[in-house]
Amino acid sequence: MKQKDNLLAWRALAVTVETGNITQTALLLDLDSAKVSRLLAGLEKDVGFELLVKNKRPFIPTDRCRQILPMVIPLLDGFSKLDEFCEGTSHKILIRFSAPVEMTQQFYSQELMQYSRLNPRVQFSMLPEMTVRDLLNGDTDIAVVNHSPADQSEIVTRHVVSNSTPIFASPQYLEAHGVPRTPEDLSQHVGLLQVMPNSAPTMLLYRDGVPSNIIHWREIYLSHDQFLIRNMVLNHQGITPDLYLGHVVRELKEGKIVPILPGWERQNWNMHILARRDRYLSDPAIRDFVNWFSQVENKGCIERIMAARSAIEEARAKGLVPIFK
Repeated sequence: MKQKDNLLAWRALAVTVETGNITQTALLLDLDSAKVSRLLAGLEKDVGFELLVKNKRPFIPTDRCRQILPMVIPLLDGFSKLDEFCEGTSHKILIRFSAPVEMTQQFYSQELMQYSRLNPRVQFSMLPEMTVRDLLNGDTDIAVVNHSPADQSEIVTRHVVSNSTPIFASPQYLEAHGVPRTPEDLSQHVGLLQVMPNSAPTMLLYRDGVPSNIIHWREIYLSHDQFLIRNMVLNHQGITPDLYLGHVVRELKEGKIVPILPGWERQNWNMHILARRDRYLSDPAIRDFVNWFSQVENKGCIERIMAARSAIEEARAKGLVPIFK
């Protein structure tokens, strides 16, 4: 059989493009390294051009290889599904999905249900936010986190979106306690801060990319719960730099929550969806979902942020955002 007609040869190529390493490809495909090398060499001979740049480590695909991979990957995934069907293993697939709880409650759960409607075999178990260590330990299949992990050797990451947020308070709090004009003025105020498994409380604000001094608060209250922080702001209990815009669109439109310290915002949340590299390479269900979610949630998050910022301008135009002297 010519290797270009051999699905295993194409799968060896696809996996090697991801791993950059024949030894790791052999481990993932349960083959010996020599066989992987023969499959790849035979494939290059049959197609008539080089598929991998082998004088660099890790291996990288050639330009022509990059052109044909988008045609090859769907075929490999399709044959994997055909094998499952023919073997009678076309059963439900449960994907354990971890993410910040409030995001899942308000947004992600709808997207997961949408995905299950498009892919009836796939179901989800929704878990609280977890760390890279939890992912590598097998406690979850997918992790959505608000940072880009420094060590990505054992994981695949897909960037979802980056966004920041203004500093928020209620008009009643500002009337009672005064309006801070600079980040340094926050030392006279109560800070409502978020602390999460993957992030520390906000210590700096940024304006035009320039950081403030370290923020000092008169008092601080810490919570992992965005909804609790939102309720504390609505109850006039403090100021927060950590409230996601998508959670307060209605409150911004109604002027119940208002931005302060014009131009200053918290550091970006950099949302990523993560999967273990071996699972991503070997399991089409994981790979397909990761790629789908990163695109769909990118669009959804951008729409929510735009709606929130439009709500601020709408409230300001209606005179719902007080001008404090």
